Amino acid sequence: MNEPSSRLEIVSDPVEFRALQQEWNELWSRSEGRYFQAFPVCWLCWTKVAQPRGRKLCCITLREQGRLVMVWPLVAYRKLCWTVVRPLASESTDYTSILVEDTPATSIAIDRAWDAVQKKIGADIILLPYLNAESRLFEVASAKRGVVTKIAHPAAVGMLRSESDWDMFSASLGPLFKNKPGALERRLSKKGNLKIRFLGPEDAEENVRLVDWMFNCKRQWADRVDKSGEWLHSAEYRNFLVALLNQTGTEVLARLVVVSLDGAPLAVDILGMGKTRVDDLIGGFDPAYSRHSPGAIATEHCVKWALEHRLDFDFGAGSEKYKSYWSRNHILTMWSVQIANTRWGLLAFKAENFCQRLRRQLPLAEKGKTHASA
Repeated sequence: MNEPSSRLEIVSDPVEFRALQQEWNELWSRSEGRYFQAFPVCWLCWTKVAQPRGRKLCCITLREQGRLVMVWPLVAYRKLCWTVVRPLASESTDYTSILVEDTPATSIAIDRAWDAVQKKIGADIILLPYLNAESRLFEVASAKRGVVTKIAHPAAVGMLRSESDWDMFSASLGPLFKNKPGALERRLSKKGNLKIRFLGPEDAEENVRLVDWMFNCKRQWADRVDKSGEWLHSAEYRNFLVALLNQTGTEVLARLVVVSLDGAPLAVDILGMGKTRVDDLIGGFDPAYSRHSPGAIATEHCVKWALEHRLDFDFGAGSEKYKSYWSRNHILTMWSVQIANTRWGLLAFKAENFCQRLRRQLPLAEKGKTHASA
């Protein structure tokens, strides 16, 4: 029997998933993929994050005439009585995106992938974090009746591939918080031997040490501003970053940038390397040097490096002023979407909303009892 010209499959066996590596790499290169769409990154997301957390692999693939033209790696897991599906990722602040070959049939391929998520995986709840508002996937997902929440996030992107000269580019920006590009670095360099270095897999031991140093700094910052996230204390996410920085292969997919003074680290930034774009993943700085803004110095060198390598720069979701400054106010809208895919899934959201209302009302009720007894 002849094989159908178009075949969509859901790969759930990790061995079969790994067997996709060569074809996946070829598709990633053809499609000028993002850092987080590369097979080595997705494999680390599986082995370092999803598998240790007990997720089930659900990778949607589409072939045309036997040729791989689309992959969308997802995971499924149980949360209480419900089945949840979300993208395979480091589960920090990752974008949702499908790696698909750009052809006239791209929209149809994405529609088929979305239909498979809804009908073939058995999801009660579908989570799509940080989904580009201009993408076909957002268009079809947000049109579903079961959309329960949509949260918008601004995301700044510096379109640096059109720039040819760093000095001309930086001079055109003006000051940021009264400082022109280069001013913070010149000021801090007067205090000692200031160095900015871009590390690679060959710096494995230093990468490990600096990732742990960065997380310690981030936790101090989170405690100070009363702002925390699960990923700050996640051993899986830490292990993912270490493995990402230290993996060896044909292409370097991440680099750690460190600002040091007299040999001591002051700031760290981790970059994900795609075919045409750099993703700013996470950074941290020594709070004792906060007034010297070592994190801003690291960011400036990251932007300069991207420009010189003819890569755009994605600063990630967030409305921080430095992001709009370096991107020249090129701001995209990303949506985090939660979808009830079944009536049972809708019940989960209703139950959660009820519990949230109850938690808000209990302190008010206790306060009322206190006033009454007084």
